[in-house]
Amino acid sequence: MAETAGNGTGIERWRGRVALVTGASGGIGEAIARRLAGAGMKVALVARRAERVRALADELTAAGAQAMACPGDLRSPEQVLAIFSQVERQWGPLDLLVNNAGTGMMGPLAEGKWEDWVETMNVNVAAPALCAREALRTMVSRPDTQIINICSIYGHRGQVPGFAFYQASKFALRALTDTLRAELFASGARVRVSMISPGMVATEFRGRASGGAFTYESYFEKLQPLLPADIADAVGYILSTPGHVQVQDILLSPLGQGL
Repeated sequence: MAETAGNGTGIERWRGRVALVTGASGGIGEAIARRLAGAGMKVALVARRAERVRALADELTAAGAQAMACPGDLRSPEQVLAIFSQVERQWGPLDLLVNNAGTGMMGPLAEGKWEDWVETMNVNVAAPALCAREALRTMVSRPDTQIINICSIYGHRGQVPGFAFYQASKFALRALTDTLRAELFASGARVRVSMISPGMVATEFRGRASGGAFTYESYFEKLQPLLPADIADAVGYILSTPGHVQVQDILLSPLGQGL
């Protein structure tokens, strides 16, 4: 894969440029990282599960890509700052930030736990804000840079029993994304800010959030969930659009999914 930035059109122009993907140890984040590496980008892989991001970085590197494992906990501001410093020292400033990491617990609000709520807001809202702030330190002075926040269809449509606080965090991420876009436009910065809001995706998330009570096999009789690669395709579409095009939000769901 090429090591210098390309000047082509579409996604080809991102070749050789620097990307950081959070939550890259599996599911959507891993699929996005693979897609970016396949497009020739230098990809920093961020996640708490160190062994997984190291294995993925080794696999991508063996295939000819440039990938860097950056194990870390997004709930720790100190670790986030250290990751950004590490990437900038090795590769230079970021061209693309994908805020994908997310968490949440299923269950009635009346039975919720304070510590779960705090963790959900820290991972789903505060961490993307901090990552965006750090990325923008260098992005605002350069053209054709991009932030993509992975939200959820639940950030647009509420009233799903058992998901109250998770939905609240995704509504908050949506507000953060929209307001950041407005702030950058008002300042004259040329940073594009996009959001992808998937419906049901076949990942580990629902199993963890439900404490193992939910399985996708039980859902296959109703509909076929989205696959992580479908979300990676949406990222690819955003990056393929010309620099003057602002993709604000992509909502996608399995055929037939209702809320």
